[in-house]
Amino acid sequence: MPSSTAADASDGWISVTGDHLAQTPARLQLPACQKCRLRKVRCDRNAPKCANCILKQVACIIVDPETGAQYARDYLRQLEEEEVTLKTKLGNCSIPSYDPPTALPSDSPDQAEGPTIGSTASHNYYVGDGSGLGFLHNILSDSRWQEHRVRIMHQLAARPIIQRQLVQPNPLPPLLEAEALLDNYFTRFHIHHTFLLRDEVLGIFNRLYSPSVENPITNQDRFRLFMVFAISATTRHRAGLSAEDPYGYFKAAEGYLVSVPLIKDLDAVQNLLLIARFGMYHHIGTSLWEISQVCMRQCIEWRLHTLRSITLDPLREQHRRRIFWECYILDRYSSGILGRPFAILENDISVGLPLDVDDETLMASAAPTLDQVGGNTSSSPTEISIFIHCIKLRQISSRIHTRFYTGPGLDIQPNGVAKPGRSSRNLSIGHIYMCFSRFQAELEAWRSTAPIYPNPRSLYERPEWHDFLHEKDLMLLARGALHNIPPRSLVAEAALKEIFIACYSSARQVIELYASLMDKRAITWTRSYFQVIFTAGLTLIYCLNLDVIKLNATESGIYQSLETCQRILQFFKEKMPDAGSFTLAFELLKTECVKPRILTTQEVRHTDSATPFGPSDSGLTSSNSGTHSVNLGSLSNPVGIPDIQYNPFVDPQLCDLNIGEPNFGFMEDFDLMTQLEAGLGEYAWGWIPLDDNFSDQMHSH
Repeated sequence: MPSSTAADASDGWISVTGDHLAQTPARLQLPACQKCRLRKVRCDRNAPKCANCILKQVACIIVDPETGAQYARDYLRQLEEEEVTLKTKLGNCSIPSYDPPTALPSDSPDQAEGPTIGSTASHNYYVGDGSGLGFLHNILSDSRWQEHRVRIMHQLAARPIIQRQLVQPNPLPPLLEAEALLDNYFTRFHIHHTFLLRDEVLGIFNRLYSPSVENPITNQDRFRLFMVFAISATTRHRAGLSAEDPYGYFKAAEGYLVSVPLIKDLDAVQNLLLIARFGMYHHIGTSLWEISQVCMRQCIEWRLHTLRSITLDPLREQHRRRIFWECYILDRYSSGILGRPFAILENDISVGLPLDVDDETLMASAAPTLDQVGGNTSSSPTEISIFIHCIKLRQISSRIHTRFYTGPGLDIQPNGVAKPGRSSRNLSIGHIYMCFSRFQAELEAWRSTAPIYPNPRSLYERPEWHDFLHEKDLMLLARGALHNIPPRSLVAEAALKEIFIACYSSARQVIELYASLMDKRAITWTRSYFQVIFTAGLTLIYCLNLDVIKLNATESGIYQSLETCQRILQFFKEKMPDAGSFTLAFELLKTECVKPRILTTQEVRHTDSATPFGPSDSGLTSSNSGTHSVNLGSLSNPVGIPDIQYNPFVDPQLCDLNIGEPNFGFMEDFDLMTQLEAGLGEYAWGWIPLDDNFSDQMHSH
């Protein structure tokens, strides 16, 4: 949308308000309205309507000369007035101060100490559309919800309190425990993030547990193995299979930070990637997004993103590609959530994907280059198949972000190349629907080509995991499409109806798939999962707020999903107390705004037989329960989840859509909304410093 204040003379715009008019060069003029131009009569360019449009009693429409988008002249005047109001508020607002956090009870499993919030004044707020919290703006701006808005916004005004465990460094574990940790790493983590070479890790393991004069042990060896143990111990400790706290292994590795490279070579990039992987499960005192930027900058410096003119042996070239694409995944996901620019454009990447073959095949191959090595001819997946499959999904979601969550200037071609073009916000609903359909087809094709494992050993080998990823990115796509549809296009036409159905259905399935995996003890809790579930819940509330779904006396599916979402968030709150403010906000939204609405059309049945998160009836045991196995039996009051059988579905109530024009008014609490959106994204990706130790050591490099 063009700026209403004519900051750029090339736009040919001038302010339509008197105060701005006196300060704007006379050569800048607002274009004549479309009606006057077609009739070739003089337009007085007055707001809210020119004299001719007032006489004819028609809308006074002007056309952006750069994009061709149409706007009501009065709409620009309203924007300018709102801009003045917001600037005034921005000048008057101040960053609130917060009380230091209190330590957890001594019997808490996550005992922590000390304040852990960094200065909010030292960081800019980046609000990411990819976070999904733009929906909350629309929800709370509705006049029907004004009564509850202040209560909800003040609940979220403060940044989350992030607490760090106080543990001592772990020594090297006994051989049997070390072997179990190593096997768990390769089975449950390595297949999803295959940036380390298996032989190199095994070599380090042998040097530390079978030392010899011929193979001296370095600090790099110790750091690398302790980080592998820390990542692997996370699921084993949460499942009750290991008594050693994984943070103790991280503290042991942290002791070697001063003597290992973090900015130097490929070893440095791998060290940072290990830190980032552990940081997905625990607060480590530095920003995962900033780590991703440092990683990608080093990749670019080492030219890992380009085709090489120098021939390398196949395994070495494969390893370089694996490192680059792992950095790519980390950058795309964290930048998308935080709404920050990607570290590298798709157009600048020319290196191919890793080859879908095991390391043993590459080492045994006589081919001089990687591209001359034959691919996997077996129907069985390789060690790297899941990793490659996840790279392809991240490429699709990257194109979705570029199309629907960025400003003007890029058109994404079918081959993934970005070319100059118009913003999605200036496209018709037909163009948006065409982009939506193309990306939806890409996601369906991605899901249909997922590796198949007859006997899954971990989360990432389960078909439900790939279903979850598919639905999560379908929700991202549908939300992005809706985000770009002009408000005046919100009418009950087939294209818009299909996008709303996809948005609603994918949000429900994200919630129910996660609940199913958690019920089977197949997945653990992380801040990024919390962000996904919170966003899915907001999406359902958003659909209700627009009256997209007409509930009837026999269908309570959306209410069941919201109940499931609330109980999952309650479980996250149990395990991660610092997520409490977001959980409470969702409860307020659901209880105060959604539930009374549903109760007007149906009687909600409350059952005491809700199945708690506990042992599954599927017969899964801890030996085959998947990657992020958790032991939930120790909860004194476990979170209950209704026994929902998952099937692909489109609810019958979606056949009757009632899509009206929502209230897209500006919120008075915009500064609080900015804090909320930035807060959840930053909570999920942890820029908030915990202490000076780790952060200082990072910056000392």
